[in-house]
Amino acid sequence: MARDGIDLSELDEYADWVAKMSRNWPKKVKKTMQKSGTELKRRTLRQIRLVNLGTKTGNYKAGIKRGKFYTKDGASLIRVYSNARHAHLIEEGHAQVVNPGKGKGNGHGVRPGKGIGRKVGYVAGREVFAKAEEAYTEKFHRNCEDLLDEVIDEICK
Repeated sequence: MARDGIDLSELDEYADWVAKMSRNWPKKVKKTMQKSGTELKRRTLRQIRLVNLGTKTGNYKAGIKRGKFYTKDGASLIRVYSNARHAHLIEEGHAQVVNPGKGKGNGHGVRPGKGIGRKVGYVAGREVFAKAEEAYTEKFHRNCEDLLDEVIDEICK
């Protein structure tokens, strides 16, 4: 006996499977990005020791944090930052200034209109975050490849 119509049950199963995968993909991306952000934070803390900042880094080290995962213009992002007030000075460098009221030959007190202190040099930036990012790039690419391998393995099941 001939059947009339088309059997779409396999197509429905495939559509359900694709919908399930599309729900799981963002969760896997978020998990991988959070893991990568934590690893970059650890790499940054290790980089502080490598650039030899000295022992007075308590607030700077304690202020290094991993931000929340977010998407912007279709890209998945996570950031590692320092909320220490002086972090930009360590990262980018700053002018070295002598207070006019301290030491011999530096004057007595602040002169109105002349600013506070006298510039005596420049302290170069340590670029802790840039160096940590550069060192971590290869590991991040490996994490992304592992994510893709995991997703492809699920697809091929």
